[in-house]
Amino acid sequence: MKINFSKYHGTGNDFIIINNLDDKINLSEYQIAQLCKRHFGIGSDGLMLVASSGNSDIKMEYYNSDGTPAQMCGNGIRCFAKHVYDNKIIEKKEFSIETLAGEKLVRIQTDKKGKADTVSVNMGKAIFDPTKIPVNHEKENAIDVCFQTPWGKLTLSAISMGNPHAVIEVEDIDNYPYLEVGPYIENLDFYPEKTNVNFVQKIDRKNVKAVTWERGSGLTLACGTGSCAVAAVLKYKGLVDDDVAVIIPGGRLEIQINDYVTMTGPAVHVFDGQVEIPKEG
Repeated sequence: MKINFSKYHGTGNDFIIINNLDDKINLSEYQIAQLCKRHFGIGSDGLMLVASSGNSDIKMEYYNSDGTPAQMCGNGIRCFAKHVYDNKIIEKKEFSIETLAGEKLVRIQTDKKGKADTVSVNMGKAIFDPTKIPVNHEKENAIDVCFQTPWGKLTLSAISMGNPHAVIEVEDIDNYPYLEVGPYIENLDFYPEKTNVNFVQKIDRKNVKAVTWERGSGLTLACGTGSCAVAAVLKYKGLVDDDVAVIIPGGRLEIQINDYVTMTGPAVHVFDGQVEIPKEG
């Protein structure tokens, strides 16, 4: 069976999007992982299904590149918003998207051709309650928690942006061993559901550099919820202003922190195609 798909990226974080409004496509974890493989499938950091919602304007079903479902993806939701707007599935510039992390409100900014160009997403409130991240920690927050690791003492801050994150402040991000530290922190027992791991270097109060090791996907060029997480943690600690530019390998995201965290960034359509659904392994 062949299905239609579209390929998008948001600051280098790339995704497969498949329309499933009629609920006829049922992909297994194995099949999703095969489609996401770069040498044997389409290749992507994640896959999204467009589904109908009983409460919101539309529903986003998100899966990591290993086929596991995830609560939320910041870059993914911008691409998802562009897809449903440009394809006239949704015909208004402000609308709601149902996710496993709750309803998210998006606002579309269009280019001269009327296509979605930049997308702003109200990501909700940053969550610092250890029981809701979740982490195994009995204090009222999990900011600056110390661990002994193979690389010596390491301090991280735990936060949720609809999915769990670790934020690690470093002095020289370009020479930090995040390829080794990332998977180690992802699998700490401290995080019962595993975690995304963000490394951040502060430049000044309005600019930071970040790299993310994504839970279930590995190193990525960009992570929207990760960018929100690093900005929210540094704001909580009084290290940055309300408006922060997060510079990531794939580009730049603008994060605004008031009562809620708002992320603004690009969404790019790459191509459309057809693919045979992989046979079960």
